[in-house]
Amino acid sequence: MEIRVRQQKGMATLEVEGELDFSNVEQLQREIQRRPEEVVEVDLQELRFIDSSGMGMLLSQARLFYRQGRILRFVRIPNFIQEDLEVIGFFRVLEVLETKPND
Repeated sequence: MEIRVRQQKGMATLEVEGELDFSNVEQLQREIQRRPEEVVEVDLQELRFIDSSGMGMLLSQARLFYRQGRILRFVRIPNFIQEDLEVIGFFRVLEVLETKPND
């Protein structure tokens, strides 16, 4: 997996390429956590595979950002990965985070 970082004022985009699985999930998690920006986008357009550990990490990071009053967005998700994420209820969890007021 390769991660490229693009920064703009108050926002960072992490472009993820390759496969996100148990062998490298911590690499992306560290990169997400080290970003100080208010908004972080994870661009998945070049992602070829994601396993359950990758999906779980992305959700846990979205929850963490929510608790911090920050935004973690997932953009340009390939259709075949989006279908897998829909099956596990990934987007329903994100919707709940977006509609629930911060604690």
